[in-house]
Amino acid sequence: MSGPWRLPVNRPSPYVRRRWLGREIRRLREEHGVTGESIARAVGFPRQQLSALENGHLGPDIDLVSGICDYLAVGVNRRTAIMDAAADGWARGWWAADAERMGIRQAIYADLESGTRTIVEYAMTLIPGLLQTPAFADARLRSDPARHGDRFDPAAAVTARTRRQSQVLAAGGPRYDAVIDEIAIRRRAADPAVVAEQLQHVVTVCVNHPSVTVQVLPLEASIRGHSAPRSAYSIYRYRDPQGLQAVAVDTLTHDVIHTEPGELAPYLNLHSRLKAAALSPESSIRLLRAAAENLTPTEGVSV
Repeated sequence: MSGPWRLPVNRPSPYVRRRWLGREIRRLREEHGVTGESIARAVGFPRQQLSALENGHLGPDIDLVSGICDYLAVGVNRRTAIMDAAADGWARGWWAADAERMGIRQAIYADLESGTRTIVEYAMTLIPGLLQTPAFADARLRSDPARHGDRFDPAAAVTARTRRQSQVLAAGGPRYDAVIDEIAIRRRAADPAVVAEQLQHVVTVCVNHPSVTVQVLPLEASIRGHSAPRSAYSIYRYRDPQGLQAVAVDTLTHDVIHTEPGELAPYLNLHSRLKAAALSPESSIRLLRAAAENLTPTEGVSV
């Protein structure tokens, strides 16, 4: 294939599709009892290229994938699913052309959000990016310049974040469900006026978009099993026929992305417990409004 094609609207994440494709190719080999070396030799490709394919690296070679399907006499339906995944994995979304300026980590999230049916998040210390106002996002993006590369541009990053939000909130977009720890509500992660506007924005989004649900996890909440979440995370479910899912775990230096079914289960289980311990959506909106009002200066009173 000569070059990447543009990702159509609502097609699943290229990253997640590549990971599924790699697992499926390995499964095919194992079912037929052939080694990577032997199949690479049979289809006329270097072993390293097959390894890259099985590891979900960028740009799966369509001819290699087709050659494997031919060699192993893959059935029509399975072959169609595999070739569709190869085409999706080769695609480039809007984020690819400007990844360095918007931030590599943000580009990864934009990729993961593509073609989702639902996005579920737990935010531990900050309002999630998909709910941030431009002013709050700008303050956070400028707070730690050492985390970004030389070509990083905060203005481009804010613009990209706004685009991600618009796609999630658009008609036909995914269902968005967030549990936000109360510490993220109380912490002044920017100027108080910016934080107040941010909290009110979350309320406005929830009121105006039925596809969005936010629940606040109180500091005194009793979580079943006395669970203590160790990091923020996002869970993605896709519209593809395979019903793919992924989890992105936020750490200080990079994001850990899980796509293996066995890796996803602990996060799905934890999130059900967090939702059960969190305030109802209605009570959460009241808390958010009250927190915003507490940060808003009263007219005529100096603060």
